[in-house]
Amino acid sequence: MMQMARTTVDIDPQALAAARAALGTVGLSETVNAALSETARRAALAQFDVRRDIDGDPAEVAAGREERPAISAA
Repeated sequence: MMQMARTTVDIDPQALAAARAALGTVGLSETVNAALSETARRAALAQFDVRRDIDGDPAEVAAGREERPAISAA
């Protein structure tokens, strides 16, 4: 199981309700963790280039990834 950090944050109740509805989550922690994961997923997808990452030869893939900053998955 992944180790979680316990913290205190102020959360907008309307934003929380909207996130719960959009994500299909129930609890506060589940909603916040799902929102963080979804944000990281979208950032990774924004860096994806189909022509380079799928259709490119290995040199093109490596060169394209060197040009873009790495995205931390942590």
